[in-house]
This record gives sequence, C-alpha cells and structure tokens, in this order.
Amino acid sequence: MTAEQKQPTLVLRFDVESAAALHAPSDRTDAKWAEWIEESLAGVASICRVLNELKARASFFMVGELLARAGRRYAELLAGNERFNIGNHTYTHMWILGDDTGCFRDELLRTTDLIERHFAFVPIGFTAPGCFHRGLRGRAAQLKVLWEGGYRHVTTDGAAGPQAPPNSPAPFTQPYWYTDEGFPEILEVPLTGWHCNMLFNTGHQNDGWRPAPGLPDGTVVERLPRTVEEGFAIRKGELEYAIENRLVYSPCMHPWSLYRFDPELKHLRRLIEVAMDRGVPCVNCRDVYSLLAAKS
Repeated sequence: MTAEQKQPTLVLRFDVESAAALHAPSDRTDAKWAEWIEESLAGVASICRVLNELKARASFFMVGELLARAGRRYAELLAGNERFNIGNHTYTHMWILGDDTGCFRDELLRTTDLIERHFAFVPIGFTAPGCFHRGLRGRAAQLKVLWEGGYRHVTTDGAAGPQAPPNSPAPFTQPYWYTDEGFPEILEVPLTGWHCNMLFNTGHQNDGWRPAPGLPDGTVVERLPRTVEEGFAIRKGELEYAIENRLVYSPCMHPWSLYRFDPELKHLRRLIEVAMDRGVPCVNCRDVYSLLAAKS
C-alpha cells in the first residue's frame, strides 16, 4: 500500500454480476436472466458460507440490474453483516471510458439507490467493469463523476500492460491516490493477479491461452487449470509472492465464475486458510481505504 504498507494483505473482493456480461443484449431473454441470476446467487451463497465459517471480511460490488431483478434475494445473503462491504459495479456492467460521462453518472446513481434500498448501506466503493491498464490516471472526467457520487475508493486498475499477452494476469500494482488528477482523496485499490474468469476460463474468454508467464515471479503457465487443486496452486502462488514481497494481494473474483469452476469454493477456503495461518490480514476494500486515509 504505497510507502505506508508494512505487511502483506489479502483483499477479498467479489464483483457480483452474472454470465449476462458474456452475451449480446439480444440474447438476454427473461429465461436466460433467470438462469444467470440463479447461478450468481448460488455463487454468492457458497462464498458467504466460506466467509462466515472463517469469519473473513470481504467486499461485494453489485451490478444494479441484478438488484433490480433479485435485490431481496441478494440482501438476504449479504445485508446486515458487518464484515461485508457493499459497493457499486454500474447498472448494466457498462464500459465507463467513453467521452460522454452522462450515462456513467446515471448508472452509478441508479445502482447507488438500489444498494441503499436493499442493504440500508451508503456505498463509497466502486469497481469498473473490465478494469484498465493504469486505471483512471489521466481520466479526470470519470473521477469527477465518482467524487460527486460520494465514491472514495475505486478499483479501475487491473489489466496487464500493452506488451503482455491478451487476458494475462494483472501486475501487482499497489494502492495509490489520484493526486495528479486533482482528486487526492480518491484511493485506487488495484486488482492484482488473475481475473478468475480468465484463470478458470469459465466463459471461454481465454480459449486462446498459450504458454506464457502467468505468475508474478515470471513462472510460465503451460495451460490453464483444469482442476480445483490446479486452480488453488495458482492462487497460492500469487499469495506467496505477496507475502514474500510484503504486498497487497487483491484478486478479481466473480461469484458466477467461481461457482462454475468450484461449486463448494474449496480453493477459496484454502486460500483464506493459508493467509490466516501465515498471519496475513484478510480485509475488504473499505478496510484498505480506512487504513490509508487515516495515515494520509
């Protein structure tokens, strides 16, 4: 966490969307939506069982369209748990880097209203669908929308650099403030390591993976994991790198994708247990913000 970070940290964060994000709007029938929401809810329920049994803290960033369709059911799983932090992931899982920020503002506010209605929680955290190389650096217009919407910690930085193979894991960029853009009180909490849907290829988005560096120490991943044990080995390798280098480790995880790969969430449980056994704090994104804001 910039110069102030003195110990490795595991940030548990989940982008609560659905497989709808993989499909064109014309394919999103009511029947398909019902199927995708059931899968998303099953994933959230499995994650909550693990987190509650281990008493772990986590952030859940909600797509508003899911709350509009099934907000009560998500609230039954997540609302009222002091360890859980609820954030915004736009209404339709939109790309936010367009020149017209009006749509972004509308989606942000619409989802904020749904979060407040279903969770009685005022969100100050946002995650951008997709995330980008270097986040919102140089993007004052988007930061202004977030600031005016009351958002103080964001996750928008989480893509490999331009020289990396497509769909590669994100670098271990550490949290930083958007001071140069004129928003010194907005904290970026970057994604680090693999996005789960790319690592587990649950939506066939990474069918073209070829042997390439796939761990932060440069280890080559010959093929993507096919078993829970292989998936855990990659995640454990990322965590071990963070421990050795005293870094924040904030992997991108989606409930629907985790559930497709590992319905019982065994790899997630083992990852948290390794962190706890090693004395690594397991925190949510708001915890990171509160710690660094207090030190700034």
